[in-house]
Amino acid sequence: MMNQPTLFVTGAASGIGATVARRFADRGWFIGLYDRNGEGLEHVHREIGPERSCFRQVDVTQTDQVEAAVQHFDEATGGRMDLLFNSAGVLNIGRFESMDPDDLRNVIDVNLTGMMLVTRLSFPLLRRTEGARVISMASASAVYGTPELATYSATKGGVRTLTQALNLEWAHHDIYVCDIVPPYVDSPMTREAARSASMDRMGVDLTPDDVADVVEQAVQENRIHWPVGKQFAWLYRASEVLPSNVVRLIMRYASGF
Repeated sequence: MMNQPTLFVTGAASGIGATVARRFADRGWFIGLYDRNGEGLEHVHREIGPERSCFRQVDVTQTDQVEAAVQHFDEATGGRMDLLFNSAGVLNIGRFESMDPDDLRNVIDVNLTGMMLVTRLSFPLLRRTEGARVISMASASAVYGTPELATYSATKGGVRTLTQALNLEWAHHDIYVCDIVPPYVDSPMTREAARSASMDRMGVDLTPDDVADVVEQAVQENRIHWPVGKQFAWLYRASEVLPSNVVRLIMRYASGF
């Protein structure tokens, strides 16, 4: 087993996943890079260096590919997984009734089913590693469903509740489970998506580095949900204490509806 801490990252070819991978590599961690974008993976792997990382192309919706990726990481680290960071995700923006059913299914498969598969199949490695953690990317849209992001909101709501359940269920395995809750982040995923009314109203002001800052905090401290950004952190805390009809009015304004 490696002496240095190890990190398994999905969605590692770009955006938040790649930024977190680089950040933790700079802190002395060994990084496993996993994504369906093979070219992007090779680029990040070269940046970090072969002595500090390994990589494998994987589609997180395919059980056999996820099993192979976890086995690949197991062999590279000698059976150690200190941190699983679930960052793989896709975003489709538009009115729910106009969305292609295949696109809806793809969002669910990647954002929720894929996250579940990776987390479940990583369990044996996590259990063997003292003080292991699972950190997953949720979203501000998981707090209150966002118009034009209905299916995306539903998947991130699933990430949020799965996190809460596993935080309790896996505590006796010494595995701490939490999630990161940002509003819009300036990343390839949001740049390639259609523009929503809530993007125009709220802005896309956070960067992947802002998220990586919070991921670093989440490795050191115990909190189940980690909002990102001062403005959204205030709204997040308010949503926990304000009446539901007030929260709905706030979200209606923020989303432009």
